[in-house]
Amino acid sequence: MRLKDRVALISGSGSGIGEATAKRLAAEGAKVAVVDLNASAADRVAAEIRERGGTAQAFHANVANPAEVEGMVRFAVETFGRLDILHNNAIRLYTGRVGEMSLENFRKAVEVGLTSYWYATRCALDVMVRQGKGSIVNTGSVSGLAGDYGLGAYNAIKAGVINLTRTTAIEYARKGIRCNAVCPGAILTPPILKTREAMPEVAKRTEAAIPMGRYGEPAEIANVVLFLASDESSYVNGTCVVADGGLTAHTGIPSVAGAGPDW
Repeated sequence: MRLKDRVALISGSGSGIGEATAKRLAAEGAKVAVVDLNASAADRVAAEIRERGGTAQAFHANVANPAEVEGMVRFAVETFGRLDILHNNAIRLYTGRVGEMSLENFRKAVEVGLTSYWYATRCALDVMVRQGKGSIVNTGSVSGLAGDYGLGAYNAIKAGVINLTRTTAIEYARKGIRCNAVCPGAILTPPILKTREAMPEVAKRTEAAIPMGRYGEPAEIANVVLFLASDESSYVNGTCVVADGGLTAHTGIPSVAGAGPDW
């Protein structure tokens, strides 16, 4: 098992990428603190991990509240004795054009999607520096590498996450701590599943824009997080691993030679 005796804390792990990651890390031997705003979802995921023979405990936290971020880190350490892996994954999504978004919604988005990543990292570093080892994995996005219509707050947050990742990596590398990010593309998480059902034509166009011709699965991102969290990536630090089915490999310009994805 690649993570035997390691302790992992995953925010936003009551569904989607966080849930898949919690289950994947547990399957590799990690003891997992499953953290989510939705207490029943966190309880369910932790229970399912235990049913499969893994070790997990749930913790309810609103990561927009600094005291609750402190609490989730303390919970992981007090429950399992240490903290080896932090996966910052929680998000709060607000849509709308830049010129129309409310200040309140922008601030809420930043609190959950960026400030909480920094503060959880700060709290985890207090533990990891003393241990002399740790791995922090942040959920970035291809939306942090380029812009999207109607997702200005999300774009800003994810760009911030990517550079927070780089700065943490260079500042703490010689303390034995690595920090990396995974940048997913269109993944079948609950929000995208709802969008696909409500707007099937948009879903078809999205799939057509992805060279692999399909959405990604949360488990496919969990596999990337596992790699970044494990010693298999021991010389990987400060990087952003894009997992988007080839979406950002294409400029978006139509073919001038008649070639296309279905040639």
